[in-house]
Amino acid sequence: MSVAGGIGLRDLGHVGSLNGTGWKWTMLNADHYKVDYPVYQPDMYVGEANFLKLLREHSNIDLFLNSPLLDDAKSVIKSGTAIQAIVTANSTDMIRWNAAIFIDASYEGDLARFAGASYTYGRESHAQFNEELAGVRPRDWTGNFLEKYPSSALKNGTSELVPYVIKGPMATVGTADDKMMGYSYRLCITNKVSNQAPFPKPEGYNPDDFILLQRYIDTLVESKKFVDGPPLHFMVDVLDYRSYPYHDKWDMCDSTGSAFTSDVINLNRGYVTASQTEREKIAKDHYYYIAGMLTYLSTDPRVPAYTRRNTLSWGLCKDQWPSNGHWPPQLYVREGLRIVGDVVFTQHDLIGGKCKSDSIAVGSWPIDVHVVQRIAVEGSDGRGTIADNEGQIVSGIYGSGGVYDIPYSIMLPKRSQTSNLLVPVCHSATHIAYGSLRVEPTFIQLGQAAGTAAYVALRDKIKHVADVDVSHIQEQLIKDDMYVHWPPKTSC
Repeated sequence: MSVAGGIGLRDLGHVGSLNGTGWKWTMLNADHYKVDYPVYQPDMYVGEANFLKLLREHSNIDLFLNSPLLDDAKSVIKSGTAIQAIVTANSTDMIRWNAAIFIDASYEGDLARFAGASYTYGRESHAQFNEELAGVRPRDWTGNFLEKYPSSALKNGTSELVPYVIKGPMATVGTADDKMMGYSYRLCITNKVSNQAPFPKPEGYNPDDFILLQRYIDTLVESKKFVDGPPLHFMVDVLDYRSYPYHDKWDMCDSTGSAFTSDVINLNRGYVTASQTEREKIAKDHYYYIAGMLTYLSTDPRVPAYTRRNTLSWGLCKDQWPSNGHWPPQLYVREGLRIVGDVVFTQHDLIGGKCKSDSIAVGSWPIDVHVVQRIAVEGSDGRGTIADNEGQIVSGIYGSGGVYDIPYSIMLPKRSQTSNLLVPVCHSATHIAYGSLRVEPTFIQLGQAAGTAAYVALRDKIKHVADVDVSHIQEQLIKDDMYVHWPPKTSC
């Protein structure tokens, strides 16, 4: 996501907590722009070039692209708990890769899944780990349809649901489910006319697919929240590229204030266990939703003229991803599967503020869970079946002072299941904890920690990654300018 997805390392809570490879990348970006401060969100071609530059510092690294695992467990060859090899496929060949240690640093976690690691997805119940924020959430009007001006979830004169709303009723607050926060594409947009490409009209576009969007806009006007119609920067967040020196590029993201945004709600069902072909279909559905929303806002005569003009004042950044129509090539998978290790990181670990003796990275993003489902519920006072957004959480991690230690155990599948696999992205955490851990500044630290752990295991001739002496990993990380505790120190 840092370059293929358009997000860079923007989601850093405490700016002083990033060091190591992540910091080095931001300063290579700074060198390109001839500035003396870290650039967290550069032009994507600059960020990609600097990632490749970091790789080229190590002559023993070969880079192979577009080579996913086969779509089933045959992609992993094991002997006991040890993975002996994996099998990938590109457009022409299948390739077998033999290794002593494997790292699954993907957003999907397929290697961990096919290797037989326990995993979960969706939300734990409140009762499972006694997490205050876990499970289905009570109604919250933030980022939701207007309480006094609800939006009907039914097509006119029928009992059929409008697109992008699922059937209710809402489950009991605090219960578990298999639903995940919405995915998206993080577009680079600009109001600099000379660098604009128009928002694309998706193939098969049907304005009737966006009837709920129109109803929501109507309520914003009727309620006098936006008498002339909402601007684009209300419907979605338009975020200045973080520390980008020219200040003429913006990151289009979900908005916590709007009920209908660039987050694609409900359409990621089945993604975790889907085949590559099925995932491509899900990604196309996400493209249609976002491109269709922008097409609707900028062209449909039912949309207020001000909203149309304001949307048309923006466009895609013409100098980003030119080979992909200026659209990010990677879907923003906010959460997929999470391994279930012998130790599970929970909300209590985020807010406890305790120094962890086995810490190998630090996190600092708040608990940031986007809307999980848009569901049809019965309105009060006989207002019929209305649309309701559920699952959004924005909560600080104040008990830890805003920065927390992340233990080595978070990357380890159960000891009895795999002995030579590390999982830095789809790691062992609850849905609520992952809501903080799921950002790229944390992933780049955990990725460096995973690589270091693999190196130490091989150097020390350790057969099981769970048996590596964590102090040896910490020593190497500190030598490589990583923070393993916060405030920075070598031990608890």
